[in-house]
Amino acid sequence: MRELFRPLLEISKSPWFGFANGILLFILLNGIFSTIPCKADLSRSGRFQITTSTIKVLKELDDPLYIDAFYSSEIPGEYKARVELSKELLKEISKIGKENVSLRFYDPSSSEEDARKAMELGLEPQILQQTSRDSASVKQAFLGIILTLGHKTEVLSFAFFTEDLEYQILNSVRKMQRQDKDSGIVLLKSEGNFSPQEQGSPKDRIEIFTKRVLRGEYGPILELDLETENLPEETEIVLWIGGGTLSKNTERKLDKFISEGGSLLVLAKTMEFKTETERGSFGLLSGDLGAGLAHKNPNSEEMVRFLEHYGIRMNYDIILEPDHSLPMGSVIEIEPGVLGKYPYPPWIVPDQKSGSLDRNSPFTKNQESLLIPWTSSLNILPEKQKEVQFTILAKSGAEAESRTEPVSLGEKQLLSTPIQANGGPFLLGVYAEGKFTSYFSDTKPRGQDLQSQSKPPKTGRILVFGSPYLVSDLLAFPEFSEILKNSNIPFLLNTIDILKGETDLLEVRSKQSAVLKLKPLPFFLETVISVFHLLLVPGLLALYAFRRLKRRNG
Repeated sequence: MRELFRPLLEISKSPWFGFANGILLFILLNGIFSTIPCKADLSRSGRFQITTSTIKVLKELDDPLYIDAFYSSEIPGEYKARVELSKELLKEISKIGKENVSLRFYDPSSSEEDARKAMELGLEPQILQQTSRDSASVKQAFLGIILTLGHKTEVLSFAFFTEDLEYQILNSVRKMQRQDKDSGIVLLKSEGNFSPQEQGSPKDRIEIFTKRVLRGEYGPILELDLETENLPEETEIVLWIGGGTLSKNTERKLDKFISEGGSLLVLAKTMEFKTETERGSFGLLSGDLGAGLAHKNPNSEEMVRFLEHYGIRMNYDIILEPDHSLPMGSVIEIEPGVLGKYPYPPWIVPDQKSGSLDRNSPFTKNQESLLIPWTSSLNILPEKQKEVQFTILAKSGAEAESRTEPVSLGEKQLLSTPIQANGGPFLLGVYAEGKFTSYFSDTKPRGQDLQSQSKPPKTGRILVFGSPYLVSDLLAFPEFSEILKNSNIPFLLNTIDILKGETDLLEVRSKQSAVLKLKPLPFFLETVISVFHLLLVPGLLALYAFRRLKRRNG
């Protein structure tokens, strides 16, 4: 037997045999791994990684999902890389969905029939601009997909950015699944609350959040004045944004809603202030944070008293956070030789890393960070509600300061008065869930109220933040639009979903939730890194030469 394999043993001693086997092994491993989904997004935001939201939604489909992807191949080179990434993501989604998902690609550039089909199905061609040193050209191309679920169809004319594509698909699937259902969301209307109308200061306006975002996600949102109107029976969540007045009639309707298992989301305004600029932008765009004086909001007294009964007290103050706040305003010298923007203490950024966002609550565990501008503090009063569990969702750092009226919010005034810790960390967001005792339990109810109070209380939910500016139109200005889109809006949408009992899209929304801030490196660390990069190659060459000389002399 040894003599039989001797030729093979002789060949195996040849260096060419090992080289050929190495090439074959390389090809074999590439073939194996090309069939296995082994991609991983190792970035901090994880925007290109498929989330468990997709797996959950696709497994629960009642009908097959058809994805018709129309991507033109004849497009400028700078767009092709992103198109290929989007195609790969669609293939990965198709593999996850298995028999529930059918994916078909079309190339309108090479087929007139594909281009005609795209137009018939409602896809709009996109205008792409290619710029070179000597000229610029404009080209039309299809970069969209069409989703079909049962007899319902959603058209995404612009499915180009890979980091948004997963959410676009899941959101469209949910729209098709709940196309004929009511949103179940009511916006509380009263004097002093934020308006969804396109008028007034953008600081006190929520047109973008209510009319564009919420309507696009859930359908039409009702805005009701409970003094004269009643809550529809299908109402699941009442949004209270601002610090408006409350009548007894409104209080009774809200109390009945909470006692019967409804959810109340409050973004409260207990402090009022005016900006120095006519546009109401508080000087943020010009780089000069004007000096506005904050004072007690007179319209919020009934709101404070009403919510205090349910175990959450809102204070008349402004919290200043020296360590975890958003850099903005004018460019200054932060450190010797380092230019940057000074952190603006009234705009607080609690995050997971510092522990200022709850790591266990479903509202915040997927949220990397959150921007809370001009916030007041909260207190929990558990003795008010014995059968209610309270959870702290967001808080300031221990070095924060609570300032009461009058509070100057101008950049220069804040810099001139050092922040001094006086009782932090302060609570910024609180969630309460349980069987709430009625606000009117000590009074004799009449008529319909008597009938409603004879029913046993159900599990109600109240979530309160001390700032209404989380979704203010002010954050839509270019300097803050990415934070509004990738952090604050996903958080509020996830909050609404959780209160409604829906959890399908929580993870896919939150994967972009980081308010990523670039901080200057310390001088010592920057010097060490520079020296390392400077001496690495010469050091390796010197080490190699030393070893060669030592071996030769030996």
